[in-house]
Amino acid sequence: MAGGPIFPHSAFPVTADRVFPNFHVGAGANSKHDEGLGVEASVGADLTWRLRFQMPPSLPTGTGKLRLLALANATSGVAKVNPKWAAVAIEEDPSGATLNAEGTSTVTWSTGDNDQYKELKVTLDADTDELTGAKNGASKEVVMDLVFETTSWTLAQVSTWIASIIWE
Repeated sequence: MAGGPIFPHSAFPVTADRVFPNFHVGAGANSKHDEGLGVEASVGADLTWRLRFQMPPSLPTGTGKLRLLALANATSGVAKVNPKWAAVAIEEDPSGATLNAEGTSTVTWSTGDNDQYKELKVTLDADTDELTGAKNGASKEVVMDLVFETTSWTLAQVSTWIASIIWE
């Protein structure tokens, strides 16, 4: 059984002025506005959005994944993203949680990709209290730093990211 999506109930721009709430406006005439996590063009240093996801009392079966949709008015470029996260129980201090990195993933734009959704799915299994299979992440908060990494970043346009957690 698949489950989700669960969207973040909190999104804090850690690297203020370089990440920001954003609306992507596509070139079309119809449904062309998407709200999301904005990231500056030509990232020159690692940038962070701090996200919070409230897990339901019972998790779906399957593999927990971070699903990112990215939009940019770009026909070339590469973006690098590394989700770092932990599942935090009620009565635990999220500021003391050790975040576990999933590793850097790449999203690539090429000819014809401008204003199109780019999708990235990252399996969330870096935390030992994982959201995969055993359901021990139920009724917890997933605290996450979504880090956009400067190394090998070539996307020269502002990008907008929509984050959710799903199970497949």
